[in-house]
Amino acid sequence: MKFKTYIMEDALEAIIDYRGKTPQKSESGIPTLSAKSVKNNFIDYNNCYYISQEEYNRFMVTGFPKKGDILLTTEAPLGMVAKLDRDDIAIAQRLLTLRGKNNILDNDYLLYFLQSSTGQHLLKSHETGTTVTGIKQAVFRKLEISIPNIEDQRKIATILSALDSRILINTAINENLRLQAA
Repeated sequence: MKFKTYIMEDALEAIIDYRGKTPQKSESGIPTLSAKSVKNNFIDYNNCYYISQEEYNRFMVTGFPKKGDILLTTEAPLGMVAKLDRDDIAIAQRLLTLRGKNNILDNDYLLYFLQSSTGQHLLKSHETGTTVTGIKQAVFRKLEISIPNIEDQRKIATILSALDSRILINTAINENLRLQAA
């Protein structure tokens, strides 16, 4: 399998970043995600807050997240990754929203790459800070990533996704057995 090296920003169609900005919260409206909402391969919608449609229109000026985009926490903690499963979302602090460039970087492959020991090492080797460590967007944009061709990326992501599905099924079976035994 051949790999080609890209600078991250050259492999991405979009890097949406709302770090350092906090929209005005409301009791209901559009769910707004922050780093607290993102776990590996999971978005905790119970750990989000809401903003009004007006605030969404005013706040989300640098880009709109889309279903299938990859969310990456940039600090507290650095390196949690999940795939966005809906469109009607606002993004707040300590999160990057990433979208691979068509026919260069598959979003599902990017998800698994960033979760891998290689991807985690790449992120952590570029983190800065003392009390709270993280990676700056300018640094993230310049990271080098070696990736196979798009067909191989899709094959790898399909295999890993199937394994994730089996793990979820097995976890549910084990939990059911545990409850029955109790």
